[in-house]
Amino acid sequence: MPVTGATFNLQELTVTGYDRADGFAGDVNVQTLDVVGRMVDLYTWVDVPADPEDPESEAFYGWYDGNDEHVDNVTFAPGAGLWTHSDSTDYKIQSAGQVPTTDLSVTLRVGQTMVANSTPVAVDLQNVYVGGYDHADGFAGDVNVQTLDTVGRMVDLYTWVDVPADPEDPESEAFYGWYDGNDELVENVQVGAGEALWTHSDSTDYSLVFPGVTL
Repeated sequence: MPVTGATFNLQELTVTGYDRADGFAGDVNVQTLDVVGRMVDLYTWVDVPADPEDPESEAFYGWYDGNDEHVDNVTFAPGAGLWTHSDSTDYKIQSAGQVPTTDLSVTLRVGQTMVANSTPVAVDLQNVYVGGYDHADGFAGDVNVQTLDTVGRMVDLYTWVDVPADPEDPESEAFYGWYDGNDELVENVQVGAGEALWTHSDSTDYSLVFPGVTL
């Protein structure tokens, strides 16, 4: 689950898929990730309307922490991913942010980072690229991404490759893009709107760049 192309407050993400007049009876929470990819700081969605027959009754709406406190200072960087849990496919997490129309570059950490497609459309993985190096020189680092299955397990690892053709060898070929474990260029791998990728990088010089949406 992503945030948008600007620094984002958690309370600007809302859960939809239920009747607000009735309140929320489901179970949806999100967790942030620390610098080594561990899940921390769990927040739970609460929507309890005030009792119309009790003038002192209060409504409770938004994200709450483990101490049942409404959180108001939790922010995320552009493109950051959140680990989410829901007890129903009826619910969605909706962002109130703007649609990014320019490419969104997310700096990778050394080690693991969850990076999300912050656009409202699916993108082909081959349109997501690694930045932070000179394309003319080729890529000598180590960056890969993994998709997540329906229960959050990491699957389908893809590695970034950028090897220019040898200008002195007319039969030399360039290799550029995401390759699978069989050294095959991957095709038709879609990263859905709001979908996150688990990433690994050996340097903070690199970024993962998602294409902006054409309106």
